[in-house]
Amino acid sequence: MKINDAINDLKAGNISPVYFLKGNDQFLQSFFIEKLSKTFFGHEKEDKTLMLPDDMKGKEIMVRLTMRDLFASKKLFVLRNPQQMKGKPIEDLIQYCKSPIDSHVLVMINDDWMAKSKYLTQIEKLMDFIGAQTPYSQDIKKWANYFFKKRGKSVHPGVVNVMVEMAGDSLSHLNNEIEKVCLWAGDRQKIETNDIEMFSGWKRERQRWEILQALGGKDYDKAIALGKSIITSNDTMISLIYPLTTMFQEMLFAKMKNGTFTEPHGYMPIPPSVKKRIPQFARGFSKEKLESALNELCKIDKRQKTAFSHDETELIQFIGHVIG
Repeated sequence: MKINDAINDLKAGNISPVYFLKGNDQFLQSFFIEKLSKTFFGHEKEDKTLMLPDDMKGKEIMVRLTMRDLFASKKLFVLRNPQQMKGKPIEDLIQYCKSPIDSHVLVMINDDWMAKSKYLTQIEKLMDFIGAQTPYSQDIKKWANYFFKKRGKSVHPGVVNVMVEMAGDSLSHLNNEIEKVCLWAGDRQKIETNDIEMFSGWKRERQRWEILQALGGKDYDKAIALGKSIITSNDTMISLIYPLTTMFQEMLFAKMKNGTFTEPHGYMPIPPSVKKRIPQFARGFSKEKLESALNELCKIDKRQKTAFSHDETELIQFIGHVIG
């Protein structure tokens, strides 16, 4: 089930005693729980409990979940990664899902979309899971428009495209960056594409992503021009090492996996526009050249931390080493 459909059910007043969210986008997880909480508790005092199998024994989780409280008529429980529970407690959890307490609502969250276990299979047979994975490009653009609209801003479509390109790796990242742009815009209701260009933080970020694309595409002249501009704008070589290392690592992994790219969970310091081109970039480099680039970045990192190092020289020499 799409999360929008689940929220529409809540708006219609339909609350299930048990939910199962699948996916690691923390904004979507929190967004759903917030909407559920407001609908479930209404004007009553909220009574929410977060339960983590890493921190609590399975038996304690089940005691809390099944205990009736004389003073609280409603309770909301959030259980992260239930498959980490072992033995009888997780079997009891399956039974609870079949016959839950009327005054309790349980939200189970499995961060790992690909996780498999016989207990997760049993849970999915009992209910439709709600997808909480970061949306794909077209859907994430709808979220970007929503984030601007809720802050009273109207935007040119090009603004949305730029924001998704730069911060579309997760909804939390996208929401945070849109908030920065809206604060920078102040009382102005309309935000244009050139406003993003003028926003100094975003101009610097965009140049960083463009140099990644230039390096991946072996565009030497563009990479050199961008490198000089980045350093002239008071950026540093050390701030580029993390995204550069991440990109060349992922290119090496794709090379070793015959051109396939499995996007890792969690934050990556490269934008979606670069991520999707990782296999294409990898085809343009030998395995030895990618390993050499990573080795050179390691050397630069050590020089930056232990001795005087000229940023522009380091960056230009690295570009020459990789694609010169």
